[in-house]
Amino acid sequence: MSHARPIAQNHPMMQSRSAVAGVVAVVTAYVVARHYLQVEWVIDAPVPVVWWVLGAMLGVLGMPLLLTAIGRDVVRLAEPEGRSWGRLLLRWVLPLLVAHVAWLGLTLAVLRRFNPGLTGIPARTIPEIGSLVLLPPPELSLLWSLALVPVVARLTRRLPAGVVVVALAALTLLTPAPTFLVFLLVGMRFVAAIDQVGETASWRDLAPYGAVALVGAAVLAVPRFPDTLAVTVAGLAVLPFALLLVAKLGGARSGSRGFVRVGNAAVAIFLVQIPFLALFDKVVLERLGKAGPGLQYPAAVVEPLVIVAAIVVCGVVATGLVRLGQLLVGRRRHRGANQAPPALDRSPVLAEVDR
Repeated sequence: MSHARPIAQNHPMMQSRSAVAGVVAVVTAYVVARHYLQVEWVIDAPVPVVWWVLGAMLGVLGMPLLLTAIGRDVVRLAEPEGRSWGRLLLRWVLPLLVAHVAWLGLTLAVLRRFNPGLTGIPARTIPEIGSLVLLPPPELSLLWSLALVPVVARLTRRLPAGVVVVALAALTLLTPAPTFLVFLLVGMRFVAAIDQVGETASWRDLAPYGAVALVGAAVLAVPRFPDTLAVTVAGLAVLPFALLLVAKLGGARSGSRGFVRVGNAAVAIFLVQIPFLALFDKVVLERLGKAGPGLQYPAAVVEPLVIVAAIVVCGVVATGLVRLGQLLVGRRRHRGANQAPPALDRSPVLAEVDR
């Protein structure tokens, strides 16, 4: 990614095009899997099959892109030079764990009220909910993983980064909770390698990178290969290929204000998708399944795009509200001292934790 460094300086939360491409791909894959394919389509055209294939591909490509982009920012926000263990735990780990519990509680409440079966994750009893708090599955683990990854990175800083990544991947055999930790740690520890892929790769590298990606993704089709480990292996194998595509296909609009806002809101967008889909399913799913072909044909083509756009807008609005709250709190704190409020970080989801 030839523009990764200047973007990182100006927009520290989601500094690369990888964040935007990753979050849009991940949300699209989730919308297709959890909503679109649950509709009772009665049309003859194979449009749902096309979306099914596209969603599967985007899910494999998007997750490593998104998480490694976030991991790069964790280095700057959570691990500034000279930060003590106490400051790290009190100003980063604890607030994010509290945010994880609060977001998880809200999400589970929305799911229970509107669509308990959306995620397929049992959350009825106290032990089941407690397990989601302590060892959440990947789709519920982003804030949990963000809280813990700098601790893991600091504890293992004397070990080779590859060994740590392999060890975390192996832990997914016991619990799926460390899945996101793997890719966040890759973003933290392999910054130079990620930049090199984007800065030096050419279209001639498409074939070898694509071959590695295909071989890695093939484990997803192996019946006896553990599911979570397969996702991790596939994501690691696909990452160089995905970075190459982002670097070569990123257009001139990648520095536009709207594009930057989506990148800055990527974490919020990811967090919004589950409660949004639960509400959307309650209103639309049954009605769309009972609709005739005249309505289903256009819906089959554009519905995932509309839903993804709505989720992105919700995430951007939520991020804007967080930034507004930061501004108001900053002005109130500094009004008495006749000081100008501190400049806002453009990574509101994580920067507020870092204060």
